[in-house]
Amino acid sequence: MLNYAKRIGVFIVVAAGSYAQTAAPNMPVTDTRTSGAVAIAQGQTARFNVLRPDDAATATCSAVLTYFDGTGKQLKTSIVTVNPGTVGYLDLFSDTDLALPADQRKQIRVTVAVPVETPSSSSSSTTTKAVPVCRLIPTLEIFDEVTGRTTVVLGGFHHIADETTTPTPVTPVTPGTN
Repeated sequence: MLNYAKRIGVFIVVAAGSYAQTAAPNMPVTDTRTSGAVAIAQGQTARFNVLRPDDAATATCSAVLTYFDGTGKQLKTSIVTVNPGTVGYLDLFSDTDLALPADQRKQIRVTVAVPVETPSSSSSSTTTKAVPVCRLIPTLEIFDEVTGRTTVVLGGFHHIADETTTPTPVTPVTPGTN
């Protein structure tokens, strides 16, 4: 239990600095995923959902959910704790959070960051990679505040590489070859 509490404490510190350009040596990292961009207008709410599908798992999972605008400015963030088989979420309101006028839209995207377990230094394999401590399935929905009708659902989140991730080599494509 003490190890779990330490991990959560470290996760909070790491998540707060997860967008820094460099990571401190020997600091735990997060598995961070981002959505594509979508627009929100007056009278709409964005809801960032994370589903924890591991019904057999017994531990809770903490994740940092964050909204950004189209310029990369952080709009809203929260740490959510999700039990197995349940959903956690963070809402972004067009009126109170963004103060959008009737004739404007704002581009937004979201990120979810989950702490990872780093391989032990005694591991005999140098190819062992850090693994997220839990699995979450994220979706972003935009719905009408009056009717509650969902107008957009966005899935297909993408991994954000960091310094600890080894990039996959890309083979150059030359014209006329496949």
